[in-house]
Amino acid sequence: MLTMEARTNEVATYEAAGDYDSARAILAAVCDMYAAAYTDYHPETISCMVYSARLERETGSPDEAERILKNVVANLDKSTTRVDSQALDALIQVTEIYRIRGEYQAAKDLLSGLIGLAQQIGETELSYTGKSYLSRILASQGETEAARVISEDIVRYGEQNWQDRPVQYYSVLIELAAILQRQSKFAEAETLLREAVETLVSIVGVTHPTTLVAMSNLGLNLEQQGLYDEAEPIMKQTVAGMEETFGIGHEQTSIARNNLALLHESQGNFREAEPLYLTSYGFFSEEFGQQHPNALAVQNNLAFLYMLMEEYEQAEEMFGEVVAMWNEVLGTAHQDTLKGLNNLGRVQHRLGKLDEAVLTVSTALETRRSSLGENHVDSIRSQIDLGAILLDLERLEEAEAQLRDALARAEATVGEQHPYTFEALNNLARVLEAKGDLGASVELREVGLARRSTFLDRMLWVTGENAREGYIRLHRPELDEYLALLTRVDDPHAGKKAIEANLQRKGLLLKVTSEIEQISQLSSDPKLASISADLEEARKELAALTLSGPTAETQGRHTEFLYELERKVNELQGELGRASARYRSTIANVDADMLTDSLDENSALVDFLMYNDAGDDKVLAGIILNEDGDLSYDLVVYDDRGALETAVLEYREIIQDDLADDDEVMEIGMEAFDAAWAPVEEALGGLEYVYLVPDGVLNILPFNALMNEDEEYLIQTTDLHILTSGRDLLPNVYDLAQGEYVILAGPDYNANNVVSAEELAVAADRRSSALKLGIRGSGSGLRGLNFAPLPGAEEEGRIITTQVEAKEESSDVYFGERAQEQVLASINEAPEILHMATHGFFLEADDTLRKRLLKMQRGAELQVPPPGDNPLLRAGLAFAGINSNAQFLGDIDTVNDGVLTALEVLGLNLSGTKLVVLSACETGLGEIHEGEGVYGLRRSFQEAGVAEVISSLWEVSDAGTQALMTDFYDRVLEGVPAREALRETQLALIDSPEWGYPYIWSAFMIVGSYESAGITIQ
Repeated sequence: MLTMEARTNEVATYEAAGDYDSARAILAAVCDMYAAAYTDYHPETISCMVYSARLERETGSPDEAERILKNVVANLDKSTTRVDSQALDALIQVTEIYRIRGEYQAAKDLLSGLIGLAQQIGETELSYTGKSYLSRILASQGETEAARVISEDIVRYGEQNWQDRPVQYYSVLIELAAILQRQSKFAEAETLLREAVETLVSIVGVTHPTTLVAMSNLGLNLEQQGLYDEAEPIMKQTVAGMEETFGIGHEQTSIARNNLALLHESQGNFREAEPLYLTSYGFFSEEFGQQHPNALAVQNNLAFLYMLMEEYEQAEEMFGEVVAMWNEVLGTAHQDTLKGLNNLGRVQHRLGKLDEAVLTVSTALETRRSSLGENHVDSIRSQIDLGAILLDLERLEEAEAQLRDALARAEATVGEQHPYTFEALNNLARVLEAKGDLGASVELREVGLARRSTFLDRMLWVTGENAREGYIRLHRPELDEYLALLTRVDDPHAGKKAIEANLQRKGLLLKVTSEIEQISQLSSDPKLASISADLEEARKELAALTLSGPTAETQGRHTEFLYELERKVNELQGELGRASARYRSTIANVDADMLTDSLDENSALVDFLMYNDAGDDKVLAGIILNEDGDLSYDLVVYDDRGALETAVLEYREIIQDDLADDDEVMEIGMEAFDAAWAPVEEALGGLEYVYLVPDGVLNILPFNALMNEDEEYLIQTTDLHILTSGRDLLPNVYDLAQGEYVILAGPDYNANNVVSAEELAVAADRRSSALKLGIRGSGSGLRGLNFAPLPGAEEEGRIITTQVEAKEESSDVYFGERAQEQVLASINEAPEILHMATHGFFLEADDTLRKRLLKMQRGAELQVPPPGDNPLLRAGLAFAGINSNAQFLGDIDTVNDGVLTALEVLGLNLSGTKLVVLSACETGLGEIHEGEGVYGLRRSFQEAGVAEVISSLWEVSDAGTQALMTDFYDRVLEGVPAREALRETQLALIDSPEWGYPYIWSAFMIVGSYESAGITIQ
């Protein structure tokens, strides 16, 4: 017997360590030993079998648990002294299996009698075990108040009797918190869950099943409160822990995965949410059936996601199915049924079925109020939705009453930063606007804008790039509605308010990501350094696999491999943001008054922003004027955005057309002037120095080359200073690099010694294996790249070097074979100026890989399918050895493969570099993101900490580029600031008979402001 007892203790040890396979195997052997030594119905045998059943149930094998327990029950009538307690324990566990399967009534009926029987025979412990199961069942059935009363009784008992069993005590505390959460008592639930997590981590560890359940519930609680920044790391850690402890296919893992999907959905990160929902739904529906409550809950969440993705018909069908099945399984008044019903009403609203929607949501609201109370978060949800429907039905007085009440309840119940509060506020503003009370609507919108800025200031720093973009996209409509409202209201301060809105929203992603990148490079924090190194390595892996195209390892699953690597990069971005948050500056509480102190006399700020007004795409420009110290504001509206964009694109095209005559260029230049600049010129009133913040397609418009009716270029009448955001004018603590000039020019693309023979041999073997599998070896990804030599670029570099040396400035120069990519990666001290004269490229996004590579400056046109959908992997610069190495891209180290992608730029040590000159074609191009500029090389260098970037809008000849750059550096080396030097150079070239064509002198633009670039970490 000692051996069997010892082995039972061994089982407990394995269970505590999370080694459930070993625990189950040993326990099965122990049970067989007891049965052989005694009988199948001996109390010791039965005790062992009950232990085994519990272990099977808790580790994801309910069917096996039920089989064991039924065997126990069948032998109970043969047992002797401990029959009653063992029978009760076994039967109580059977009820938990029923609950897991969704057979609530059967479980409750059985439990009610068992609890009473346990009390009669003096088995107090068993009675409280039964009570804990009963409270779960009642909560699942929607009887939350009865469940809470029982759960609180169990907690009181546990406080007195389970001091030596903390896991058991905190398990019931977690159950109580879950009930409180259902009752919308989030703060009370959060307090209990934080206590449970903190204590369980300290006594049993973070991977213990009970700890993980507590963490999962805490993450969901925070998500439901709108505290996404706190919820995200907890939820992700929980899912990883669940998968490791329980496996992917387990009830608790699937619940945690569903909760994480909810978070992604709330972040606007729909691509991440959908597969998580689908995986969890697949588990529940296959394991327990489509009518299981958990399967229905996930289906409801998935339908809601499709509604957000504007797949309304699919969402409506799914909600209809969910409501019908929930009615059957849980009843019409159950909390979950009403959630599905309300969601059905919301999608009916989206589909324009207003009469159906108002009936559906009214029914949900009335039932929720009667069963949950008026201040329950679900009731508030229905009230907001009803108000929105009444608005569209033009029942404005009713809508206003509902929404005012809902807003007050939401603010009191879940706070100012909760999503429901924002929705109530925005919908109330819409009602006031519809009633013609525009002033009141503007005031309410301003409250919402300020609150949202605070919300974004919390959220954007502590998550990855995908979620950051999701937050901006998800909440963009409320900004659009505010801007559209400003254009209609009779408000003398409308221009100032538009400027402030732009300050709060425009370029936020660049602001956050660039600051995090710089913090990670400048800080001496070892944790930041470690995460930053991991991020750099993950980016290298992603770049390698993108450049290579399918390999032997990724055959048939290349897209999935890319997706997983993108997720890894995103996760590390979030970790880096959370670790660096204490160093960050704020993005909230910035207003127009702060700008005016930085705006010189007799200058102006023109801040463009694209927006949508009730389905119509428009553009506005907020303007600040400083005329002899007198400040004023204006607002210019472009009602026909399509016409503006057409004019921009036509002018870009005619400038680059070799066959176009001067009159054609002049005519279309004037049309572009009238479309893009004339409206703001009138508002400027003759001011000649203008800070300009473009948006959308205006980011690739050569503003300087616009021509007025007097046949003058804009550069000749107006001094433009192009910024990425009005915030660039605000003072900042910074350190600009005082290093040397670094020049890379005219790389030898055919150099064959850049990569070692040994590394190429290994890569060749990989390619050979891939070819044997039928995978394309070249022309895949970027492997078809081939660049023509650039003798003019090398000459340009040597001329600039001579200029630098003549001024006795320190320089580090690389030409031909020495102009290698690894030169940039090995920079230890940020250079003052970095100049690169080489090929540049940008590939258009194309999921089907059919579009061709855009035309490349200084070389032949290339026919290469673009890689994946990351714009920072579709823009790059070519360096020595690229032609020799192209076929092996992805199989050789990306640090020196000859292609520097915009993604790799983020890892360069350039924080504080004053100027980067990209003397290559189309380096100013990329994916245009409204409100965020162009995602390409220019942006990546800014993110890396560069103050100002000169890039090109189209291809220019070697000779034209050389003429411009030579004159430019003459001025820079005389101490002229880069922006002014470029402008003076362009004005000089206009008068040149050889270089006076706008296609040459206006091709290069400078963006940024060294006055506000960079940061210093104390």
